Amino acid sequence: MLLRIHIAPDRARCHTPAVYDDLPAELFDFHHSLLIDEVRTTSFLRALLQQIRPGDVVVEVGAGTGVLAMFAVIAGASRVYAIEHGPMAEVAREIVRRNGAEDRVTIINDWSTETTLPELADVLVTETIGNIGFEEGILTWVLDATKRLLKPDGTIVPERISLVAAAVESPHDYSEIARLRRPVHELDFSALSDLATHSILWTELSPVSVVTEPATVTSVDLATIEHQDVAGSITVNARRDGLVHGIGCWFVAEIAPGISVSNQPPTTTPSWNQGFLPVPEPLHVTAGDPLTIEIQSGGGCSRWGWSLGLGEAAALTWSTSMTPLTSPPRGPSVAAW
Repeated sequence: MLLRIHIAPDRARCHTPAVYDDLPAELFDFHHSLLIDEVRTTSFLRALLQQIRPGDVVVEVGAGTGVLAMFAVIAGASRVYAIEHGPMAEVAREIVRRNGAEDRVTIINDWSTETTLPELADVLVTETIGNIGFEEGILTWVLDATKRLLKPDGTIVPERISLVAAAVESPHDYSEIARLRRPVHELDFSALSDLATHSILWTELSPVSVVTEPATVTSVDLATIEHQDVAGSITVNARRDGLVHGIGCWFVAEIAPGISVSNQPPTTTPSWNQGFLPVPEPLHVTAGDPLTIEIQSGGGCSRWGWSLGLGEAAALTWSTSMTPLTSPPRGPSVAAW
């Protein structure tokens, strides 16, 4: 069950009431979930303390509430350019002001790809890491920022993102898809089931739902990326008999040397869940069966294709379009369609 926590802004002291009025409750919930995720915040704080030198200039892409920008100040940055597009940027500006960091943190309300800075940064920070690592557009943002906003020898936090996958049993998620095939008042709405089958669903996977050994589909060093999309395939063996409903996906992010964060099952990072990539029909497997999983993205990780089959994989199933940074929050039971 998704617990939603609604935050009532202090309108009496807020300097930007119109911004709060325009901000959906879901966006408050989303950013609140990021702040209370101690694994996430502590890992990034440790990484920034390790990677930022006193006097460094830092640029952050996707600043949200500005928490990482203020961590950068704590780590010794002399100037932080925190880029966030939309109403949350004005909220972040007020948060920075209330924390006395406005002399070193500059909030920029724009897309990073449309932003120019008065100076190149020593460190690039971005936590645009989605449930499956890449779907919030991190490759697009980093590829652009490293060319225009970061010094040639600059540091990137995080350093590497890996996409991990396994065949999974997820009867609850699959039953929600199958339910759409049943007539409603004798009317056929099965097209909704087709849509759901071609969509990535956000869910919370249990370790017992994992049928095969997990394996890394692709791993990207953010300092050397050349493309905005990813692709890879793995062949893994079923470690038990089971009924496979789809592919479970999660990420491993190496934030700095010796510091990493992951949303692998069981979930210890409440701001992230896992991705569930359904197959059209459940697949019966026996312990030892080889299964091939193929995953690839298109459109700057805004579209995803996947296949799963015994032996050689079947034809790719392509998802409907997703928009990086404006796709639904990372919480459970949210479909990206």
